[in-house]
Amino acid sequence: MDLKQRYIRDRGYDVEEEFMDSLRSLDHKIAVKIAIYLEENIYDIEPNELTTYIFGGVVHVEDEPITFAIEIMKIKHRHLTFTDIALISMDEYLDLILENSYIKSNHDNRTNQKNRKRYTIL
Repeated sequence: MDLKQRYIRDRGYDVEEEFMDSLRSLDHKIAVKIAIYLEENIYDIEPNELTTYIFGGVVHVEDEPITFAIEIMKIKHRHLTFTDIALISMDEYLDLILENSYIKSNHDNRTNQKNRKRYTIL
């Protein structure tokens, strides 16, 4: 069984090959917007060795909302790992909001975020 290569980031998270493949399959503008959004808004989550987390997010590309879901794995004493990403419908995104499983934007709080430790989801 071949193991997929993982990209280690100095930002405090890892990225699996499946995530990169899914991101590459998206339109370039959408992929860049999502990558920037994740970099600015993603925070650490509680370790859970039994399951992955699914969080929804939304970015605006040319004034159109693009909703996506990201799968994240967090194992104790290891970096957060992005394992997969997919575009989803607005209804699916709203369901994730109702479950409180969405990435909250720090857009309004950027000045307060500079001194706060990065990587805290929800």
